[in-house]
Amino acid sequence: MKPYKPPKAIVTNVLIGLCVAVQAAVALGGGGFGAALDANFGLVPARIAAAVYGGPDLLPAAVTLITHMFLHGGWLHLGLNMLFLAWVGKYVEWVAGGRVLSFLFVAGGIAGGLLQVVVDPKSLASVIGASGAIAAVFAGYAVLFSRNRVISRSVLGVAVPGEALKALWYAATWIGLQLLTALAFNTGPGGGQIAIWTHIGGFIAGLLLVQPWARGPRRLLVNPGDSGLIDDD
Repeated sequence: MKPYKPPKAIVTNVLIGLCVAVQAAVALGGGGFGAALDANFGLVPARIAAAVYGGPDLLPAAVTLITHMFLHGGWLHLGLNMLFLAWVGKYVEWVAGGRVLSFLFVAGGIAGGLLQVVVDPKSLASVIGASGAIAAVFAGYAVLFSRNRVISRSVLGVAVPGEALKALWYAATWIGLQLLTALAFNTGPGGGQIAIWTHIGGFIAGLLLVQPWARGPRRLLVNPGDSGLIDDD
């Protein structure tokens, strides 16, 4: 008997295909075309902040909260992001469905972009990449495929549910990794910088938004290393 395999991850593949298609267009169009795309469709925190405070271009600025997810700073940047999305996306899509995966991806990218704006509203640097969106998908993956029960505990005299503690643990771990990444690779003005808060904002959004599917009837999960199903309830 052949081991069961997840069905084809259609939405995951579509998201990857869109990102690859945009990068291919940039490669064909040349450096000037890529720079124009980044300038016009990348997320510039100062532009978003100015639009919120009465600027005339609120709609065009708001659109960049979505378009920036599909732009990348070269094939290496794209490849690393797409490898990660291919890994976690197919399992989230399998358990929660393509619509949920799309929702997590878009909502995580928007949430990450907004947090970057809040933290650095005067920045003129164009933020590009699907990292915030993928962080939300990873958070969904972490919650949906966690097999460990966490008991409720009292924190400063307040009873905190086990599920909340587990979510906080995931968030703390992810945020810690992102801060270490920022220290290692952010090289200051003029250097290649990582928009660290897009990662953090996307991950936290994913933790919160995936909860209805983690607790619902779809809680029949798999261990990605196994061929069968396990009931987490």
